Amino acid sequence: GPVVSVAKAVKSSPSLLYHLAAVQCLVWVGNTSWNLYGGQWFANAVYQGDQHAPEGSQNYIAYGDGIAAFSFGGQLKSGLQLVSALTIIWLLLRTPLRPRLVYAPCIYIGFVVSVLAAFFVGHSSTFAVVCMTLSIMPEAGSFAIPFGLVATLNKCAELEGKPVSTALQMALLNCCVTIG
Repeated sequence: GPVVSVAKAVKSSPSLLYHLAAVQCLVWVGNTSWNLYGGQWFANAVYQGDQHAPEGSQNYIAYGDGIAAFSFGGQLKSGLQLVSALTIIWLLLRTPLRPRLVYAPCIYIGFVVSVLAAFFVGHSSTFAVVCMTLSIMPEAGSFAIPFGLVATLNKCAELEGKPVSTALQMALLNCCVTIG
């Protein structure tokens, strides 16, 4: 029945799927950290603001300025995500580059800007905005590349007569995004 066919599909899944799943989890832990704590980082660490300071005080104003910079960085991040996703798709469709050679730099950029943000930004708002903007690269790569790889691998497996469950494997990758 259906349970047996799912078990066969999982058993015959390529090892690349499990590597992709682990990478997706780690990428999304980083993405979630930026998304959930970025505003707090801007307001408290970069701008040295305090939302509980007396209204009108320098610390209260600094907190508002930090949140405004976070919002501006988020807008730039959205623009870069659109451009980078289209660039990734173009690269994969129009060049002989292998997907991992496109995805790995996306992840590496995210790693580097996270380290820069943690240890070198200090109170530089411009540097913080640049780091936050570039932090979108792993997310852009994680949406454009792993799902396409799974679809391609399953098409090859299907042509070889192996049992495949593209929906199950896509669901696994989506679960990894949720875990992150």
